Amino acid sequence: MSGFKRLCKVVFALSGFFTLAALGLTWMGPWRDVASAMMVVDTYWYAIQVCGAITVLGLVIQLFSGLFSRKVRTVQVATVDGGAITVTREAIASQATHIVEADGTCTAAKVHVDAKPRGHVRVHVRVLPHETLDVVVKGAQLHEELLQGLAGVCGNTVEDVSLEFVEPQAYRDARAAAEGGSDAPVEISVSLGAAADEPGEPDSTSEITVPMGTSKEV
Repeated sequence: MSGFKRLCKVVFALSGFFTLAALGLTWMGPWRDVASAMMVVDTYWYAIQVCGAITVLGLVIQLFSGLFSRKVRTVQVATVDGGAITVTREAIASQATHIVEADGTCTAAKVHVDAKPRGHVRVHVRVLPHETLDVVVKGAQLHEELLQGLAGVCGNTVEDVSLEFVEPQAYRDARAAAEGGSDAPVEISVSLGAAADEPGEPDSTSEITVPMGTSKEV
């Protein structure tokens, strides 16, 4: 989700809470008289009107989004002589899985493909290493291989590729055996971005997340 969409959702939620609280307190609760008296304050009354308008607008957008939005199953990657060449999301996910598992060191535990009908494909892959490995090096290698491999399926519509590394299978099995089958999650976050040469210190978790994305204009 983009930063702008996240901001809109936060503003919509806060406006809705404020409007409901301001109007609800005039009907019930021990502060009914105070809340009713506040209505004659111009600044307070205008704030309620603005927040109410934002809430109504957000609800209308959510309604139309629920009624008319549809799940994209195919992506148009090229046009030939007036016709269109499309590829399914399942085919993109299958290609990503094949690329991740090609050398036998990792398994694609989960592949999520977010796409629009006329391009802008985003691929998120959860990678399960078979053994402990250098996440930064392996992540950069897989990222480059995915960009090149998916280009053969999606053309230049690939907008973003991100990788999420979970704890190695060998470590998970050893820990489960030591704890008698217990599989309590411990997560470790490592960010690979502009400061890729300075990997973060692992914290107390077993999940390693490497966000690596590229943007291309279509």
